[in-house]
Amino acid sequence: MKRKLIALLIAATMLAGLFSGCTGANAPPPPPTPAEEGAYVAPEPLPAEIDPLPRGMHEAIRLFSHTLFQEVLALSEENPVISPLSAYFALAMVALGANGETLDEFVALLGRMPHELAADLLALSRDLKDTAGSTALQIAGSVWIDDSYTVNPAFATAMADYFNAQALSRDFDAPETVDEINAWVAEQTEYLIDQVLDSIGRDAVMLLINTLYFSGKWADAFNPMTEYQGTFHPATGSAVEVPFLSTGTGAFPIAVTDQFEATLLPYDDDRLGFLLVRPTDGTSVRDFAAAHDLSGILALLEESPEAQIRMPKLDLEYEVRLNNLLQAMGLEKAFGDLADLSGLIEEDERLHISQVLQKVRLLVDEEGTEAAAVTVVTIERASIDLNLIELTFDTPYLYAIVDLETGIPLFMGVLDNPA
Repeated sequence: MKRKLIALLIAATMLAGLFSGCTGANAPPPPPTPAEEGAYVAPEPLPAEIDPLPRGMHEAIRLFSHTLFQEVLALSEENPVISPLSAYFALAMVALGANGETLDEFVALLGRMPHELAADLLALSRDLKDTAGSTALQIAGSVWIDDSYTVNPAFATAMADYFNAQALSRDFDAPETVDEINAWVAEQTEYLIDQVLDSIGRDAVMLLINTLYFSGKWADAFNPMTEYQGTFHPATGSAVEVPFLSTGTGAFPIAVTDQFEATLLPYDDDRLGFLLVRPTDGTSVRDFAAAHDLSGILALLEESPEAQIRMPKLDLEYEVRLNNLLQAMGLEKAFGDLADLSGLIEEDERLHISQVLQKVRLLVDEEGTEAAAVTVVTIERASIDLNLIELTFDTPYLYAIVDLETGIPLFMGVLDNPA
């Protein structure tokens, strides 16, 4: 574990780069690019071996993750937890069908040209899914298109080659299509998420879906005999009594500063870890999360020979509509009447994103962690309109499931109230 932390400390010194683009918001939109001249055509043949993910890609995903999480925290909803990586994958899928100024905004947001990004994410997906220990990590994608339309062949090829996402033609007016999509999501998330859609809008043309599922056991499991009813103190409201997990006394990577306490609970794959960070200087957890990035916190962790960790057991669900948040991050045209997503379908019809929805379920118990996320992008026809150190996480705290080799967060959340 120490070796992994040292490698991470080196990576953490690379600060996230800034990505921006000039979109010419006042300029008229370019005409839609014909489907046969779409934004991306998959190479022939697809290479069996993918080059390692460039360091700049790690930074792009970390920056996106930090920024999106800040936007979610600004909603001031209780117990937010998201998968920025699932959202990133889903938006990268859409970007392959974008052109013109809409494409420029996707590049500014995601940090790479779509065809380069697709290859990078294929490499990342293969790397993350090459797990050890008990860890299971599944990343899946699918594309659903209304049977009144025809998917752009180049786009369909890219989805299959880089995202293992099959393009499926279905009747969007049929209730069984919603049932089939929900069943697909449930299967990909090991039934942690059994429903993501109630219906499909009448103007919907395409749904692009990413799922991310994680299951990992602690390197050193909590003893269920040490579980106890503890008191958690929310920032507002009365204290609550909830089940707490407690480790024995042992060695853990920790950081204790004037501002916060943090620790990392490793999983048995020797790669992923569960990071907990609790402000201790009176700063709200949201203000703290806005002022600190995960890499900086991870870089401060040092092995403590004698520590004990206590935290609540968790079973959380969270759903968030990302439209306004992504627009605040610069992805504006894709949601409006001037969107150019002409690379998605064969028909000459103006399209736009009507909704980006994410749903997350996360469980933490004495054995480990299980978490699942689904991100659904709905495309519609556009309308005109050293001593024993005790860390007890009994006040609101930030947490994340982090890939320790890249510093990329798979899941990020704030626990306001576990009750």
